[in-house]
Amino acid sequence: MNTRFQELRRSTWSMPDGKQKLAVLEEMIRVADRYMTEEEAYQARMDYSNAAPECGCPERMLVSFSWCLKKFEDNPGNYSNFYIMWHYKWVLGYVWRLPELSLEQIERVFEDFKEKCHTYGYSLRVYYQKRLNFMLWQGKMAEAAECYKSWRAAKRDSLSDCSACEQNMFGSYHFAIGHHKKGLQSLRPILEGKMSCRSVPQNTYSEMMLPLLKLGEYDRATETAKKAYRFIKGPSYLEEYGTFLQFFTVTDMPKAVKLYEQTVGLGLGSKLGWDRLQYFVSVRIFLKEWSRTRRRKKLAESELVTLGWLDQEISRLVQAFNRRNGNSFVEEWIREKEKVAARLQSAYGTA
Repeated sequence: MNTRFQELRRSTWSMPDGKQKLAVLEEMIRVADRYMTEEEAYQARMDYSNAAPECGCPERMLVSFSWCLKKFEDNPGNYSNFYIMWHYKWVLGYVWRLPELSLEQIERVFEDFKEKCHTYGYSLRVYYQKRLNFMLWQGKMAEAAECYKSWRAAKRDSLSDCSACEQNMFGSYHFAIGHHKKGLQSLRPILEGKMSCRSVPQNTYSEMMLPLLKLGEYDRATETAKKAYRFIKGPSYLEEYGTFLQFFTVTDMPKAVKLYEQTVGLGLGSKLGWDRLQYFVSVRIFLKEWSRTRRRKKLAESELVTLGWLDQEISRLVQAFNRRNGNSFVEEWIREKEKVAARLQSAYGTA
């Protein structure tokens, strides 16, 4: 490969995550397409697919990854099957978050991944893990439970997430189905410092806060939030920012205001429907409580992000997911989320 091209590639690895980094990588793709080899064009797109989620634009990786997948399928001996499959499992985590894609399209992606696991000798552990979330957030709890069992039973291999990430997901699953004590029990090896990785325990702390409040463990929830808040930084954490915003709306309104003003631009810029919906549901909970106290301070984006606009945007996204999923689970999930927020505000609110 061209030495100068490789130097430029390495220079992007240390760039801050964000749209400027993606712009540089997009230019590298154009240069590679015009002047370099197909192998270098492939590598430039894989770099882009790697960076897009971290830069808060995971939907952008779908185009670059699709190009690479086609090249791999045409000439599988020219490229690493492990590298393409590692990126493919990220795709499985994002495709269902786009309501523009039909269930049939998403199923084809999952089945193609499953077929390639068989072809290249990988366990189906990742397949079942990713399918678990796909089922869970359609409200298909029986199917999700079956995926959970199959995931736990399938053998680990080189394509599996690390042990810390998997342990974190065990807790997330139990939180999602309302088994909060069991979820916390699953997270004990992480909380005791026996398991960690690049994203754990950072993500672990953010997932624990609301379950702890629901269990009445207010002091522990607040201490966990302090730990988590120090770790979560960057445009890829929109869903987590929503969780923090909802938590601080209950426990520390000045901090909620600061967090909202720091992150609302990311929410407005997000093209990933599920993450955008989760974030703006939390914003609506925050803004209702803020408005209730008739505060005079103007918030960032106050002319656009009003309760009326939020109602319209949330309704638009809910209808899109309900049409796609063929049920009203998302709508019901939001109603329950807002009921819980109201109960917590009544029990613990300090704003």
